[in-house]
Amino acid sequence: MVERLSGVADELGTNLPVLSMAWILQHPEISCVIAGASKPGQLENNLKASGFQIPVDAMAEIDRITGFHRFERYVG
Repeated sequence: MVERLSGVADELGTNLPVLSMAWILQHPEISCVIAGASKPGQLENNLKASGFQIPVDAMAEIDRITGFHRFERYVG
């Protein structure tokens, strides 16, 4: 799975940490992202991810690779 996701990242001209964080940020059902960084490079990747837009077709490919299925729960 990591190799396939790394391939998607390479195709988009980025690295796996940026792709991963950007994927999380582009899911509206995820309301909060708590990111930490213990090294400057990690902080740089987090900042890059905040402005990185993954195309719709790549988002679908990532979902296929990871087996992600959207879950919605309505309360009330």
